[in-house]
Amino acid sequence: MNAAHQASRRRRPLLIVLSVALVIALVIAAILWRDRFGDGQQEAEDLAAALPEGDFADEADVAEHQRILGPLIEATGQAPQVELADAGSAEDGQRTATLEWTWTLPEEAGTWEYTTEATLRRGDDGWSAELDPEVFAPDLEPREHLDLQTLEPQLGTVTDRDGQELYGPHPVKVLGLDKTQIDEDEQEDAARELAGLLGTDADRYAQTVADHGPEAFVPALTIRVDDEGEYPLDEAAEVTGFHAADQTRPLAVERDYAPGVLGSLREADAEDVEDSEGEIEPGDLVATGGVVAAEREALLGTSGVDVIAVDPDDDSDRSLHRVGPSDGTDVRTTIDDDLQRLATEAIADEDSPAAVIALQPSSGDVLAAALGPTGQSYPVGLVGQYSPGSTFKTVTALSLLRAGVTPDTTLECPETATIDGRSFKNADSMSPGLFGSMPLRDVIAHSCNTALLLQHDTVDQQELAEAATTLGIGQEAPRGLDAFMGSVDPEDEGLEHAAAMMGQGRVLTSPLSMAVVLASVKNGETVQPRILADEEPSDLDIEQPLTEEETTQMQEMLRGVVTDGSLDDLADLPGDPVIGKTGTAEWTDEEGELALHSWVIVAQGDLVIAVFVEDGSYGSVTAGPIAREVLEGV
Repeated sequence: MNAAHQASRRRRPLLIVLSVALVIALVIAAILWRDRFGDGQQEAEDLAAALPEGDFADEADVAEHQRILGPLIEATGQAPQVELADAGSAEDGQRTATLEWTWTLPEEAGTWEYTTEATLRRGDDGWSAELDPEVFAPDLEPREHLDLQTLEPQLGTVTDRDGQELYGPHPVKVLGLDKTQIDEDEQEDAARELAGLLGTDADRYAQTVADHGPEAFVPALTIRVDDEGEYPLDEAAEVTGFHAADQTRPLAVERDYAPGVLGSLREADAEDVEDSEGEIEPGDLVATGGVVAAEREALLGTSGVDVIAVDPDDDSDRSLHRVGPSDGTDVRTTIDDDLQRLATEAIADEDSPAAVIALQPSSGDVLAAALGPTGQSYPVGLVGQYSPGSTFKTVTALSLLRAGVTPDTTLECPETATIDGRSFKNADSMSPGLFGSMPLRDVIAHSCNTALLLQHDTVDQQELAEAATTLGIGQEAPRGLDAFMGSVDPEDEGLEHAAAMMGQGRVLTSPLSMAVVLASVKNGETVQPRILADEEPSDLDIEQPLTEEETTQMQEMLRGVVTDGSLDDLADLPGDPVIGKTGTAEWTDEEGELALHSWVIVAQGDLVIAVFVEDGSYGSVTAGPIAREVLEGV
């Protein structure tokens, strides 16, 4: 064996040792690398935790997060939830994490859920994620960002009992100033000039214009398209910055149609937003009064949303997730449009607050609620609180029947009567030949005040109040109507109780509540009024329901008012027999002068009419002819 061969044999173990050492060194190096940077699992978890709010160390990543997700986070009011569904496996210094995204959408649109993938790579500084746009949303293009559009529902309508529209979307013109067209030092003058032409408050509009931003359009007045001719729009067009915007707004089919019944929708103002504690936002529609307020949610429907990818470079967008709106529904009322118009026409010439209420006794349906054309600062037929005068003797008669008095019981009807030192008299229109003894039926027919005053010891105030409750006074107002349903304090005594026997004192009712009184007599049980056609009646707790005998006696006495008494002008009306009662109540006007409320309640067939004129004459003189006109028209 030569020397070279021997040397070679000696080097082999050395090479083997060196090779093993190198492998061990590499393994140790790999272990040290892994121990230094981990396997990327923790980085995948950190990525999922950072994505909702953009909590990244790299400012460029923060900026990209804000660019892509910022508009959608602002629109929804909250960041998304991001969960790490699968961290993947680390191979060759790379792993792919699967992320589950959940956005909670506004407008009751539920959630938007999707899955994306993010690639993490191991570098000299450790593991890092590649935040491509597709990480934030599937298939997102490099320049796109996420945003949200609100999809507005179609507004529902309010209809009459036959489905004819009474309230819904109508074309309008919004008149105002475009501040971009006006020099700052000319804005106040322009605002005052436009307000003067449109008949609005100049000081208030000038301040509103000043409070808006420099590029704002500031509305001054919204008018119906049909009413354009009533405003000097040609002159308004000459005002610097004037602009008329065509829009659609929810309105009654006609201005002043059934005020107090329909209600209204309007855009929320700053005060509405401030008082709502976050429930109302600018641009929301708020409801005021009546059917619209009761059925606001049904009428407005529910807005939908469309999550979109927006490319600002070419001003385009595409839908990623759409939840369509739920349109508003039609709300059917009990109003009879023909009767509403007839009743409104019947009091069109009254020069003081007046009302006609039409009610269907069998169902309680409010068929009409008409108001006079002048002095109507509020719907007196629904919310007015007035002494009902002799129409309340309907209640008094029921209380006397329950005390054992019959229609044939003789009562005394003197010209005057003194109670606790106070003298009361009968109406000046009552014939002196009627003074003396007469049965209860004639007391009601001729509306003798003194006869009922002298019965104040026969029934106490509690019994009078119970009779009022039986005939529907004091019940809850029907849903959808702001209404006063009357009050009779059961604790009144002395003069107050005596005056209550003839509908004066502290007894207060509205025309609607007096229509309910007669409807209950006509129907033979307590009537609950309703304005919403699909509303089911509630359970009334009436301790003393009307009996069949009481109903018959009451109807006969109220028929006598027409055949023999103060409503004899209605005796010749064709059709079913008319029953009813007149009423007059004294009051003192703003000038301290004694004036008269004029009342009539009448029923024919399945219809009750209540007529009220705030400043009139006796019921038979002022209210009676109005009631006749309505009944004839029907």
